[in-house]
Order: sequence, then C-alpha cells, then structure tokens
Amino acid sequence: MKRVLILILVLTTLAAARDKKPKAQPGPYVFTSTASAHTLKVLIVQENLRAGYSLDADQNFQFRFSKPAQMPLIESVFVASSACPGMTPKKVWSYTLVEVDGTTKVTVEPVWEYPDDYCKTQTQALIWSQRGEIAAFQAMLDKASTQALHNDWEK
Repeated sequence: MKRVLILILVLTTLAAARDKKPKAQPGPYVFTSTASAHTLKVLIVQENLRAGYSLDADQNFQFRFSKPAQMPLIESVFVASSACPGMTPKKVWSYTLVEVDGTTKVTVEPVWEYPDDYCKTQTQALIWSQRGEIAAFQAMLDKASTQALHNDWEK
C-alpha cells in the first residue's frame, strides 16, 4: 500500500511538472537580423504606428513608442493615475539597433510607465509573454533580411 501511495505521489508530481509552463522573463529582448539597421528601423516604426503607438523619441537608431493602456489589475494596485491629472499608465517600447559586420542586433525593452503617489513617472517591466508575438517579431526581421537580399540581387 505504501508503494502505491509513493507511486501515485511521484506520478502526480511528474504530471504537474510536465504541465507547468516556463515563466516568461522580463526584457530586454535581443534579436538579430542580416537586414540593415536603417531597413529595420523603417519597418519597426511602420508597425508601431500601425498599432496605434506614438513615436516619443527618435535618436538615430534608438527610439521609443508609447500609448496609453490599462495595466493588468495585479500590477495596477498601487498606481495613482487618478490623482495625477494628465498622467496615465502607458505601454512603452524602446528599441536600440546596432549594426556590426552585416548583422543588426535589435534590443527591445517594453515597460509600463505610470505615475507614483507624488505624480512622478515610474517604470515597471512589461513582460512580453505572448510567445506568438515574439516569434512574429523575429519572423518580421527575418523577412526584412530576405527582402534586402532579394533587392540586392535585382541591382
């Protein structure tokens, strides 16, 4: 009887461990592409503007987008946005592109930006937990690389 209980316990533990999904990690997230930094910047800017984000800062190959958004309930418990006129929580995506030896490294850092009790801006990591979105972003970079190669061949 004791062996049966131990076996059930072991099987239950193994089943729970198998079903447990890996926890998403906070950024920054790093991607690579063989497309030029300029080509990728144009593509990233277009996609963010299409998604309703505003371009807040643009310094060559470092740029940032934001749009007002409701933070998830668990993260918004201590947000004082109602007490701070004109300050709302925002999703902020910062990008840094570095091109070296034909490869462009794209660093993406998403954060929540929100007012604290004193109406000063605070940030908190925004975890990019949508694996499909991460894969789609890499696919977009890969497609830009392929298109760049195709355009070079046509010249």
